[in-house]
Amino acid sequence: MPAPTYKGTFPVILSESTRFFERGKIEYTKVTAYQPTNVTTGSIGSADSVSISGKTLSLTSVSVNVKDGIAEVTNTFSGGDSTAPEVYEVVASVQEEPIASHPAFTVTTAPFASSIVDAAGSANCNFDADNLFVGFSKNATNRFFGVRSYLSPQVQYRRIFSQGTAPSAGYTQSVATVYATPDGQPPTIGSGRNWLKVAIGTKNNGNQRTSTGQFEITEEYRASGQKGWNQYVYFTSN
Repeated sequence: MPAPTYKGTFPVILSESTRFFERGKIEYTKVTAYQPTNVTTGSIGSADSVSISGKTLSLTSVSVNVKDGIAEVTNTFSGGDSTAPEVYEVVASVQEEPIASHPAFTVTTAPFASSIVDAAGSANCNFDADNLFVGFSKNATNRFFGVRSYLSPQVQYRRIFSQGTAPSAGYTQSVATVYATPDGQPPTIGSGRNWLKVAIGTKNNGNQRTSTGQFEITEEYRASGQKGWNQYVYFTSN
């Protein structure tokens, strides 16, 4: 295959493309041909930038491919809109838990009509010397004999939002903090329940040198059981 022919004076722009992603991210790619001895590349994370749709994009990737006496430089610029709409995600599922951790194990608790111990018959519930539940005896009803666990409802709430400046240095310290109501639009949970922040993720889609542009932040929360997260174990925010 013959070598490609380029017209004009080097450098020559071979192609330009712009991609618009969900949640406000914009990516612009430019491919430029140079003579191998005169290749010019920008510095990733520097103030080198372009403007697309009124948004400032910064250089985030550079690649150089030399072939047939021509150097092709691919520069990728990324950025975004710090005012992108917030996104909310909710996942409801179940998780296996020890039967003794059930909120109505020993005490009748709404909406359950009876405690589990009463339903199984207290004489059929075995406890050790420290009053820890061991198991149901063979005299328990068929509903309980051999039961060791139950499926506990679990609700996960994720909030994804953008801002124009970097989060504070201590932002991640809010992990494992209890919230009565997280920001955004969390689902309604039962009385007595609250939320534990279990994860934080931050993605910089803007200028990594000046710490401005679009910062995409993900916060994830887990709903508690009916008695709420233990205030003696977790710090409470609100």
